[in-house]
Amino acid sequence: MKIIITGATGFIGRNIAEKLHDEGHQIITTGRSLKVGKELEKQGIKFIKADITNLEELKNKFSTSDCLIHCAARAGDGYSYKEYYMPNVIGTENVITACKFHNIKKIIFISSPSIYYSGKDRYNVTEDEPIPKKQFHYGKTKLIAEKKFIALQQQGFKVIILRPRAVYGKYDNIFVPRILKMSEKKKVPLINGGKGLIDITYIENLVSAIKCCLTASQESWNEAYNISNGDPISVKDWFSQIMEIFDRPFNTENVSLPVANTIAGIMEFVSILPFSNKKPLLTRFSVGYLGKSLTMSIEKAKQKLNYKPAISNYDGFKKYREWYNSR
Repeated sequence: MKIIITGATGFIGRNIAEKLHDEGHQIITTGRSLKVGKELEKQGIKFIKADITNLEELKNKFSTSDCLIHCAARAGDGYSYKEYYMPNVIGTENVITACKFHNIKKIIFISSPSIYYSGKDRYNVTEDEPIPKKQFHYGKTKLIAEKKFIALQQQGFKVIILRPRAVYGKYDNIFVPRILKMSEKKKVPLINGGKGLIDITYIENLVSAIKCCLTASQESWNEAYNISNGDPISVKDWFSQIMEIFDRPFNTENVSLPVANTIAGIMEFVSILPFSNKKPLLTRFSVGYLGKSLTMSIEKAKQKLNYKPAISNYDGFKKYREWYNSR
């Protein structure tokens, strides 16, 4: 199968590209990092430097393919709405236009369960539950992108939307590195005592979900699916298991939700002042992300995609450590 992958120089896209290439698929990757692109080429994977915010560049560099996997996005926390909107919305519009131009009729879109965040504890959230009207910048732009893909089914396209939560693994430079950084502190601050219950997703489980999509029945397309390891974990246990595996100290101190939100609000305000050019170290979204519970049902993915997460939270941590230490 010939597959184009956007954002393939990023953490998720790179893993998908390498695994599908190893499975024998013809992979064409796009991204902005020439360094990672060269590393992909060393493995025999075709790389094309392309920015999704440049429509003409995409139209010129895409080609007719069996499927496109859209991973490119602005993720992370603390950016302005415009910084999210350009890649996540305008970039998505350009990808869709390029797919139409080259008649690419099947698309897998990597979205985010951030769209479920309501500021309250939520458990076993399903894909068909009402989406909160109020969204933080990142979730808002991913939701707009989802709606643009959903509309494509009226034009004969087949789309699958995946919503993986807190992805970690090989090439991850966000979640686990940040947790390890905390070990340098005398005490690790835990919002709400680390009681928040969340889902996390090992990258190989997400890749497994992608492979399930590629062989899914026609009835399974034009749907959204939650993806995770299927084993919710408290933030405190998440952090402590990583510290244990890496043999790092883990002494904690509780930070209440009201205090954390106040600090985050001040940091966000300072970050937008004329003299400031730095992202806030803490935002109200990240406070809610770590302080409130959000777990998801993956029954739909199990039933309609035959998705079976094979790697547990803890085993995923150990696999990450092996890769981290081998660099």
